[in-house]
Amino acid sequence: MKKFDVIVVGCGAMGSSASYHLARKGFKVLCLEKFSLNHPYGSSHGKSRIIRTAYAEHPKYVPLVQRAFELWLELQRDSNLKILTMTGALFVGSPESPLISGAKRSARWHSLQHEVLTPTDIQARFPLFHPDPDQIGIFDPSAGMLYPENCIAANVDLALQSGAKFKLLEPLSEWNVSNQDSSNPEGKVRVRTKKGEYESDKLVFASGSWLPHLVKELNLPLQCERQVLLWFRPIKDPQKFRPERMPIFSWWEKSGANFYGLPDVGDGVKVVGHHGGEITDPERIRREVTEEDIRPVREFLSRRVPYANGEIISSQTCMYTNTPDSHFLIDFHPRHKNVLLVSPCSGHGFKFSSVVGEIVSDLLSQGKTRHDISLFKIDRLISPNTNQNQ
Repeated sequence: MKKFDVIVVGCGAMGSSASYHLARKGFKVLCLEKFSLNHPYGSSHGKSRIIRTAYAEHPKYVPLVQRAFELWLELQRDSNLKILTMTGALFVGSPESPLISGAKRSARWHSLQHEVLTPTDIQARFPLFHPDPDQIGIFDPSAGMLYPENCIAANVDLALQSGAKFKLLEPLSEWNVSNQDSSNPEGKVRVRTKKGEYESDKLVFASGSWLPHLVKELNLPLQCERQVLLWFRPIKDPQKFRPERMPIFSWWEKSGANFYGLPDVGDGVKVVGHHGGEITDPERIRREVTEEDIRPVREFLSRRVPYANGEIISSQTCMYTNTPDSHFLIDFHPRHKNVLLVSPCSGHGFKFSSVVGEIVSDLLSQGKTRHDISLFKIDRLISPNTNQNQ
């Protein structure tokens, strides 16, 4: 049986980053991945991802995303891959909407550079966008776009250079913790796949929507939500949709619908409805994209960004793994203090994966981290009566 210091399950955004940070800290790492590298079946693909600093979800995310920026730039330098392009971000909605009020709260809490824009300001500065008279904008200059496939490839390449091992197309079949006694209270982790058995001191689950299937004993209240990604060919002034001229954007409508978009870097303008997808299962998700999926995005574009509303160049599905409060889960298994659960991120986690890798390496090497992860504790998600035996 091959032995490692840490086994990481999942090689998406979180698992690849955790493997890299652990390996460079000197851990002997094995990463198991159900699919091939950079597969389109989980939550970590999609050609481009948003990163923003005036974080509407909660001010506690701001220091994390600031550190994530530093680590993304380090990854770009060390890998020689294109990781990050800065564009700024435009948030649009009514003043009382969660997007606008939340972005203002984070910006003021952390004294972040930002601008509040009237509808006239928005149209003068960004004529592509058409807000209503009662909508305002927040411009966050510390924002941009990540290239997720490059991010994961860079993590894996650098982890390999530090000695990590990756087993692709080798899903986890079962796991257990054994040999627990007074002299070794944590015990040893043993995992089984169809191709072999492995032992380690510690185990990291970074398996996204597959996590509930792998820790069934916890009965975690997580939901897998189907999302549709669309790329459009602009019908006019395509040069205005390039990153140097178009910011990333997020738009909160009066109906409560939220849409986001990213500039065209050669694949088209990416526009997505944020949340509102059907609840599903990672093994049974509907992968085909239908006219019903496309219609609300086209209706949004016709109102707000009409020049982007051209032919669809490509489409994909992905999954959000939602917690009830939309905050992450980064914490140890309540019964096994050598088993770390990472990555149910409710559709806003990719940008943080660089710093999450650092958090994982902190927790497994020191039992604590310098970062404030108090929002992400498991206690809020499990019932006191949950059967925690494995």
